[in-house]
Amino acid sequence: MAPLASWCNAEYIEQRVAKVHANDNRLELEDGRMVDYDILALNVGSKTRGANETTGVWEHSLTTRPINDLIPKIDRKEQELLSSGVIPSVAVCGAGAAGTELAFAFKKRWSQVFGQEIQ
Repeated sequence: MAPLASWCNAEYIEQRVAKVHANDNRLELEDGRMVDYDILALNVGSKTRGANETTGVWEHSLTTRPINDLIPKIDRKEQELLSSGVIPSVAVCGAGAAGTELAFAFKKRWSQVFGQEIQ
């Protein structure tokens, strides 16, 4: 994954998320590092584990499950961001192929939608 992320000019971090600070739009990694984000996509398997136990997940993220709801969620978030004038940076939680694919898809789509390269 690291070579692919490098090729796409994206930062690759292989680390578990210890805590989501949703009100601050920050992730705390197990190694103590903090990662800022504007939009958080959680990709942790067939269910969004911990979403009900972690305050702010539903308000501050785009969860991918159920998958049939994902495109409408993305469309709503795009309109919300465009209306507010916010240019997002995106953090994707989930180290599998689906999470990687989503990271690159958001980068491409939102770079076009917002008229500048999305990080």
